[in-house]
Amino acid sequence: MADEENVVSEETAAGRDAAAEATGEAGAGEASGEGAEALSALDAAAAAGGDGGIWELVPLIDRGGPIVIILLCLSVLSLAIILLKVFQFWRAGLTRRAFIDVAIDKVRSGDRDGAAAVLRKTRSPVARTLLAGVEGAQNGGNAEEEIARVGGNELGGLQSYFRWLEVIGNISPLLGLLGTVIGMINAFQQLQLAGNKVDPAILSGGIWVALLTTAVGLAVAIPAIASLNLLESRVDMARLTLRDASSRLIAALKSA
Repeated sequence: MADEENVVSEETAAGRDAAAEATGEAGAGEASGEGAEALSALDAAAAAGGDGGIWELVPLIDRGGPIVIILLCLSVLSLAIILLKVFQFWRAGLTRRAFIDVAIDKVRSGDRDGAAAVLRKTRSPVARTLLAGVEGAQNGGNAEEEIARVGGNELGGLQSYFRWLEVIGNISPLLGLLGTVIGMINAFQQLQLAGNKVDPAILSGGIWVALLTTAVGLAVAIPAIASLNLLESRVDMARLTLRDASSRLIAALKSA
């Protein structure tokens, strides 16, 4: 009997070991299956991220509605104006100032033709303004009036489209806020229609979609206002340079 009990106990232990091994293999198989699924999910997410680009704006437009479309159009307009002004300022050569001393020295020495030749070779609003003063003095006109007239036109050209950037920077947050208010109204209407079956997801989903327009509005307004301030600072520097150069030229014309 003792031998039989030992045999039975050994068989029972062997069965338990076999069951444990089977369970371990099954767990390993499940783990490997889950790992493979996780890797496939990551691959799909990476592929989706790689195929994004401009198509990622489609859900944004779909959820934000016409307000987001208007804001995106304003952002494109703002970017076009900024690039245009940067190119204009670079082409105008607002940092060129070496010609001022050369031209004024020629005027003081009585060589107005040489001063005019120097100013004609320079592409700059300041050079064109000073040239108008020199030519006005050569033709017997009033140099101060010519400098004031041409200088005002040149500064006006540098400030062109600034009003557009100001308008975009001011109305973009307001448009975003309008979209948020409209979205909140729609969210509470859906909550009312739900009746007793109130789902917090309805309200929370409506709120974040509504806040989306405010975020887009701020994203459009901030670069526009920042660029406007930077561009205005460059115009202010050009205005100071023009005022100083004009005063020196008028003094040189009177003393010559």
